[in-house]
Amino acid sequence: MDTSSSESVRRIGGGAGFAGDRIDPAVALAGSDAIDAVVLECLAERTLVPGLRARRQNPDAGSDPRLRRRLLPLLPAAHKTGCRIISNLGAANPAAAARQIARLADEVGAPGMRVAGVVGDDVVRHADAIAWEEPIQGTLLGAHAYLGTEGLIAAISEGADVVVTGRVADSALFAAELMPFLDGTDDAFANAVMIGHLLECSGQVTGGNFEAPGGGSLDGASYARLGYPIARVERDGSAVIHILDGAPGRVDRLTCTLQLLYEIHDPSAYITPDAIVDFSKVRIEELGNNRVRVSGARKVGRPEKLKVSGFVERPGTHADVEMSYAGTGALTRARHAAEALRIRLEYFAEDAIRIDIVGVDSVLSGASLPSNASPPEVRIHVSAFCRDEEEAQSIEDEMYTLSICGPAGGGSMRSERRPRVTVIDGLIDRSLVETTVVWG
Repeated sequence: MDTSSSESVRRIGGGAGFAGDRIDPAVALAGSDAIDAVVLECLAERTLVPGLRARRQNPDAGSDPRLRRRLLPLLPAAHKTGCRIISNLGAANPAAAARQIARLADEVGAPGMRVAGVVGDDVVRHADAIAWEEPIQGTLLGAHAYLGTEGLIAAISEGADVVVTGRVADSALFAAELMPFLDGTDDAFANAVMIGHLLECSGQVTGGNFEAPGGGSLDGASYARLGYPIARVERDGSAVIHILDGAPGRVDRLTCTLQLLYEIHDPSAYITPDAIVDFSKVRIEELGNNRVRVSGARKVGRPEKLKVSGFVERPGTHADVEMSYAGTGALTRARHAAEALRIRLEYFAEDAIRIDIVGVDSVLSGASLPSNASPPEVRIHVSAFCRDEEEAQSIEDEMYTLSICGPAGGGSMRSERRPRVTVIDGLIDRSLVETTVVWG
């Protein structure tokens, strides 16, 4: 495949789809000379919370704790080929992340890289002006708006080799690289958002998390070295999705269609900060082995308000406790243990505690079908919202007590406690959200 750059094509790769994603596929993309930019989507609500807590303790903290480990191998590869890196690794502190990346670039022998931080998603100072979906009950740890492409495009136009930001719509991370290149039409704009959505989950569009109808999915060795996606984008926003030559993977109409519909409530109205996009007329054409052409997205509007996620610390703690039963009659003994726990913990409100058996009914609850064979081993699981540590300890004690007072053979116990943090969504007038580019 021709991977040379030209004025008629912009090439972008999806290098990470979540905070803990592999880094070697991104390094392979950046070092291949087959792309102009690689995007690492690394921020979700649950990964932003530790950053907020860290920043509260230290104003220079709050970026993704994996930042250094990720960029150590990626910066030299990108520096060598001139590939731009775009990521939301800044988490709760993009400005501090930009400074850290600039120092890291010097450390790894990639001097002169211009590192931009895009800030402005932190809108906690406007908390009273946000239309929350429910009242805030507890301590508001932070409030972050989903930014669009504006700040990212500004950083790119000013010559950033690395752009790091915080809470930005996932698709915008990709679309920002494409926007200045496109022909300026609404449909090209919509196609760029669509490409961002197709690439934002990295291996999920190249065969990961996919089970082919009738079989024929990848084997373990292929999953271990799965190729991550590349989009060769034309000025009208249409693109060819593929993987590096020789990389294991699967790119076809099915994998692209599934990713297109991923986390989409209404395919005719996908709401992003930059545009409301209609995917209902999208065309997905197979061009050959692991090559698919996509086109046909349409812009049908622009939201007046931006989504905000508020992170609320609530009193109490979340307790998770598990114990195993194995061997003959394991399921029967586990059910007796669960019954005993329900009786012993009946003082919990029904919606504050859940007791289930992993492997039997922990996912589907009452919808689980009966098995024809008794499982050789199961784990009984208790999850509860507790008023305080003492109450959480009582759950752990009750589970432990089963090891001497309950059915035979209970063991391999695990107990965890987590702070109670609730994510509450809201809407904010976009005029209150301003983005700024700072340099590392």
